[in-house]
Amino acid sequence: MKRKTEVFLFTGDAALREELSAILPEEYTITAYSAGLRGTFVFFDIDTVKTGLIKELGQANIIIAVTKLKRTGPVMEAVTFGAYEIIHRPLQRETVLQLLRDLRDLGEELKHSIPIKKLPPAPTCAIVGSSPIIMEVCKKLARLSQAEVPVLVTGETGTGKELIAESIAQLSARFGKPFVVVNCAAVPEALLESELFGFEKGSFTGALSGKAGMLRIADEGTVFFDEIAELPLSLQGKLLRFLQTQTFYPIGSLREVQVNVRVISATNRDLESMVKEGTFREDLLHRVRVATIHIPPLRERRKDILPLLNFFVDRYRHTGPRPIKGVTKAFLRKLHAYQWPGNIRELENTVRSAIALSKTYFLTTHEIRELGVNQQALHKNGTAAETLGSVIVPILRQAIERNDTDIYEKIHREVDKPIFDYVLSRTRENQSEAARILGINRLTLRKKLK
Repeated sequence: MKRKTEVFLFTGDAALREELSAILPEEYTITAYSAGLRGTFVFFDIDTVKTGLIKELGQANIIIAVTKLKRTGPVMEAVTFGAYEIIHRPLQRETVLQLLRDLRDLGEELKHSIPIKKLPPAPTCAIVGSSPIIMEVCKKLARLSQAEVPVLVTGETGTGKELIAESIAQLSARFGKPFVVVNCAAVPEALLESELFGFEKGSFTGALSGKAGMLRIADEGTVFFDEIAELPLSLQGKLLRFLQTQTFYPIGSLREVQVNVRVISATNRDLESMVKEGTFREDLLHRVRVATIHIPPLRERRKDILPLLNFFVDRYRHTGPRPIKGVTKAFLRKLHAYQWPGNIRELENTVRSAIALSKTYFLTTHEIRELGVNQQALHKNGTAAETLGSVIVPILRQAIERNDTDIYEKIHREVDKPIFDYVLSRTRENQSEAARILGINRLTLRKKLK
């Protein structure tokens, strides 16, 4: 005889038990909730039981609040105390059955979880990761921090270029001195010159007092030109002169100002192409690009996703409705299967959103259901082969440049991992089902996973 599934009920209204019994199939049995139960799904009648008890019971159980009231107040109160879901009476059969199916899937996912531990204080160089490629970035960063040369940091949007610049400054002899950020894209062109070089009192209409520019504020420290490709041509010549002499004239002043600053720049654009187009000065490019650091996109260093996830969950775990204890393996697999066009910044925002939306003490795939939906729409016009090729070719090119051997096997390993991660996330860690979908033997799948 098949064992019945228990549904726990916490209520002072006998009619609710009858109402729930009438819509549940025979394989379910209703049991009154008793103190001390853990890991159960509890239907909690907020009309007859104090809502505050949800907070206590919800630490070890999944709470589904039930109410006849149509007002928003009790619903919001129940959610605030930690109710997983709210359903209204009279109970709808399909609503309750779908909720129970979702909770069953959630329970299976929560069985496979990874705890997130409290991290020690971040090191001076707060670059998170353990992949070989990010290790090389950190080595180069450390070397350049000890050399007083201009550095150009390149990489896609969201890869952490400003963090790299800050780390160079912190590891250098200028540690503790000003670190001034000039966002060349955010400041209007008409204001950028005065913000950069400063101005004297009365130098233009509205200049009721003088102002020290960012370059003077950064004296003895570091100035970071973020998105330097957006710097107007009219200012590129003036910046070039400053880089050559470390001097400049504030607007409206006849007295030259001398400063001692280190310049670090960053861009996500191809400056050499801009030079050919005539939108960026070649002599300025040579000045800002004495040394370079390229930050690889997150999709090329997927081994760093887990350390980054641990870092962000630890940082934001207390910003949500309940402190997060860890994540499920299915959650992590879905992160690994995604391409991350927004890189680390997108991962950080995804984790923050998941924490804010979490209904349990673990982050699950339920909080990131929409992840990748827009990305799939972007690739509808391209073939699967084109999309796959755009990812593989850069990896292949880097391997050839490094004179790697066994490239074919290495590419296979890199491609296999996201495939297995994605399919296992869809099958909720069911390896037999995953092997069936992939058309391979289950033992082959287990061997490759190791």
